[in-house]
Amino acid sequence: MARIFVVDDDEQLLRMVGMILERGNHTPVLESRPENVLARLVTEKPDLLILDVMMPGVTGHDLCLQIRKNEQTAELPILILTARAQPIDRAAALESGANDYMSKPISPQDLLARVDDLLQRFGTGHNEQPAFTMGVIAMRGGTGCTTLATNLATALRRVSQKSVALVDLSPSVGQVVMHLRLQARTSWADLPDNGHDLAWPAIQNSLLHHQSGLMVLASPDLPQPVTAPAGAKTDRILQLLSSHMDFVVLDLPPLLSPAVEVALAQCDMILYIVAPEVIAVKSAIQSHWALNKLATRQETSIFILNQHMSQAQLSPETVEKGLKTRLALKIPFDPQQQRALAQGEPLALTESASPIGTSMTRFAEAIYQRVAAKT
Repeated sequence: MARIFVVDDDEQLLRMVGMILERGNHTPVLESRPENVLARLVTEKPDLLILDVMMPGVTGHDLCLQIRKNEQTAELPILILTARAQPIDRAAALESGANDYMSKPISPQDLLARVDDLLQRFGTGHNEQPAFTMGVIAMRGGTGCTTLATNLATALRRVSQKSVALVDLSPSVGQVVMHLRLQARTSWADLPDNGHDLAWPAIQNSLLHHQSGLMVLASPDLPQPVTAPAGAKTDRILQLLSSHMDFVVLDLPPLLSPAVEVALAQCDMILYIVAPEVIAVKSAIQSHWALNKLATRQETSIFILNQHMSQAQLSPETVEKGLKTRLALKIPFDPQQQRALAQGEPLALTESASPIGTSMTRFAEAIYQRVAAKT
């Protein structure tokens, strides 16, 4: 979400801070030589600086003063780290021009909270380009929609190392958290219903952190009305995610709710999941036109064939004939998916050579290359 410059002569601590920032979906730039810092800040223009106090040659306080005197770096948000925790040390950090101060040892949660607070206060950390948003949908349930949405999101995170959010918009107890073995302590149901009251910090606090670096906005653990979340609330959630993330993957329920209508209008790409079954193909034929009318900004609408059962009723050729179009992707049955679901480990992360792992990784690479080529 933000490009953060980290300066510390302790290589081990420098790498640790870098890993913490990566887990928070930030891009760290690490520098162990303080004499190089000012010139690099002028040319590289990061969103935030994390600066150690005790360094050879020049202290963090001295460097902070230099940064504030340079008009090209004077407004840069600065967080100072120090081994000292006395009030006089905090006062010295703030007097030198730092915006915040943390004493060591630091915890990952506290560091990310301070970083996010500074980014919010100073209006940095927003993407110059809105997120590339993909909706995954099937108007017949049980076709492996959540499986593919989860594997696509985790593959995108691994391939791109960019910020990726996976949003479960199901009102009837979604399955994303089960696929990732996450504890859904918060969900979109906990967010304010009034879009005017909904700001980025609330979204940020509701996102679940997966070990891969993927961010998840879960569905509630109790069934909601089919009209939930409301259209205006969904629109605001997706706007905020789009301005702070690089990719957004939407796991959409098999119904035409206000939330789904809004989500489809936000999508750059819609993935229609079809199983090799007569009912699934008929559902896709009947719903495709109606759903496509709602998609106002999409670049592409594609069909993906997912053989989620060991035996297929229809061949891929028969499915294509019924749909009157080519399938963008054909995923064969993956016998490892049941184990992956039971263990909460998407195959795109753990078994990249499996049918689902291979298909979603290649698809994620294509998406990432396509988006990267436009930026």
